[in-house]
Amino acid sequence: MFSSFLIKLLAGINLLIGLAFRKGLKPAYSFCEIKSILVKRTDRLGDAYFVLPLLRQLARDYDLTVLTSRYNDFFLREFFKTKVFCERPLNMVGCVKMIFKNLFLRIRRKKTQHYQYDLFLDLNGIRELDIFNKVYQQNLCKYYAGFNMGIWNLMLDYCYPWYPALFRRKNLLEVYGEFLKKSLGIEVGISFGTDLSIRAKAPDGFSLKGDFILVNIAGRGKFRGPSVRFYAELINALDFSGVFVVLDELGNPNLEKAKMLVRKDNVFYLTRTLSIWELSYVVAKSKLYIGADSGITHILQHNTNAIIFFGGVEPQVWRPYSQNPYLKKRRGCLWIEETSTDQDRFKKIIYTPVWCRPCFDIGCRRPRCILVLEKNEKIIVQEIQKSLNDILSSRLNS
Repeated sequence: MFSSFLIKLLAGINLLIGLAFRKGLKPAYSFCEIKSILVKRTDRLGDAYFVLPLLRQLARDYDLTVLTSRYNDFFLREFFKTKVFCERPLNMVGCVKMIFKNLFLRIRRKKTQHYQYDLFLDLNGIRELDIFNKVYQQNLCKYYAGFNMGIWNLMLDYCYPWYPALFRRKNLLEVYGEFLKKSLGIEVGISFGTDLSIRAKAPDGFSLKGDFILVNIAGRGKFRGPSVRFYAELINALDFSGVFVVLDELGNPNLEKAKMLVRKDNVFYLTRTLSIWELSYVVAKSKLYIGADSGITHILQHNTNAIIFFGGVEPQVWRPYSQNPYLKKRRGCLWIEETSTDQDRFKKIIYTPVWCRPCFDIGCRRPRCILVLEKNEKIIVQEIQKSLNDILSSRLNS
């Protein structure tokens, strides 16, 4: 908890410093000058998917190139022109070390009359300062716009006064929409998400028939969701005559433990690593997705009903975007919020309020955000059972 508090304190100080070093309230360029854009998205897969609706709108109006890492380029190049700029994103500890390493680094732009792009859109700010410095030093773009980076705001031609997510209790897509309105003068219509079913591919050997639920047991190791034992007891307690399909993170480190704890026979374990496109095919056939907040959850929740557990990150920022309101209720120590999408699929998030959120995957010795979920398993089972019964009854009625 202390590490989370310390990082937020340092971030808050840097935020205030950045406000003092802003060049102005308006961009130092004309909107009509901008024809080509280089947008930075070198971070995690979930972040890349989350912002797809906005990037696809930008690609219709501008010559758009997305700056990627080798970690997420395979995904983003399916939709845009990409430029690989680093190996993989840094974790939060790595980000803090990188920022301190760059504290006294003086960056000078090369003198040139020729730029590859008119504008650099930085969607992560100081979290990827090293990438920004590299682009700036190479003078790839004529103008630079981004989120608050503290003293480095002096290098920006437009600075959005806040960070993307840390101090904003609103959906990240809405914050990005505000940023694009200020930096480009455009109104973007935010959609429910991006449907990947057009690229979906049936995995070899996957031939489940009838109703099934996809349960993703990953997340506890990064303080995103409950333990394997919790998911196993959840499966044991749910009244469902179909099949439980169990998905684990890469390498399947939790599957053997899950097999030992699950007492039912109607369980299918995904032991082979599936691609994003294969998983998109599987989840589209399911009645329900259950899992913790993660990149793969952001991607898979779109094409089905979803119940998502939130641990160390802010739910209001990262919950599935919906143009419909979330209805909020409290059960014991838990908050449960639910909304529906344009295809009448429901999205339900379950979490407990804690003062120390977010923890940036650093976590703590006693993560109350997760332990409360596990202690209130009976309430959660009741909520999921009710949702499951509604799904099955609506199918029968139709």
